[in-house]
Amino acid sequence: MQRCAWVNLNNPLLVAYHDEEWGRPVHDDVKHFEMLTLEGAQAGLSWETILNKRAHYRKLFARFDPLKVSRFSPEKVEKLLTDPGIVRNRLKVESAISNAKAFLKIQKEFGTFDDYIWGFVNHKPIRSPLSDMISKDLKKRGFRFVGSTIIYAYMQAIGMVNSHSPDCDFSNANPSWHVYILRCADNSLYTGITTDVQRRLLDHQDAKKGAKYLRKRGPFQVVFQQLIGNKSQALKIERWIKSLSKGQKETLVKKGVIDVDLTLD
Repeated sequence: MQRCAWVNLNNPLLVAYHDEEWGRPVHDDVKHFEMLTLEGAQAGLSWETILNKRAHYRKLFARFDPLKVSRFSPEKVEKLLTDPGIVRNRLKVESAISNAKAFLKIQKEFGTFDDYIWGFVNHKPIRSPLSDMISKDLKKRGFRFVGSTIIYAYMQAIGMVNSHSPDCDFSNANPSWHVYILRCADNSLYTGITTDVQRRLLDHQDAKKGAKYLRKRGPFQVVFQQLIGNKSQALKIERWIKSLSKGQKETLVKKGVIDVDLTLD
């Protein structure tokens, strides 16, 4: 699988972050606050360093609930600064608290932070940076550690900007493909590939859009799905699954994962 050059393939956390999160649109306010906080903590450091500390950050920062973080006391700050599991920088820790308060004000004004932030790009991902504008606006609203570089990294992380390299299997030019298995009402199994499993499931419920095999076999249930990478790889794995017996397919469904190396031989 081809990935962006910055991915350290020896770090499973970084690989999973690239494949499953980076560049995918975020519309959850808690996730927005988490990424703003972590991007701020990253200033002067590598993202891999922060990602390795992410689980501990979630534990110490109330799973990034902005309301709870906004109520952190000076005593709480001093305790956080003694914990080696996070970046022990007083300004960064204190900015997370003041940013949480500013975050809550934006929620009150716009309904959600998501409506506010995505409003800068008319609610559609872009390829041109607006980090200067967003940075200035956030600073006016009381945020700290939200310089243009940090905000651009945040925009990349939440999918506002598509920065996957053209040869990456996760870029728009090379959308990521999934292989999936449906269980039909008659207990038969159907295998297919798609870039969007839920959308394809809806298609199958339409006699004109769905697979011919599935007509009058509904309702369907997704019993297996796995992210593969590019279409060529997905097609190879689809053919491999279709070559299996019903019992072997049931074993695969129960196992829940494909050994990609074996199936691509």
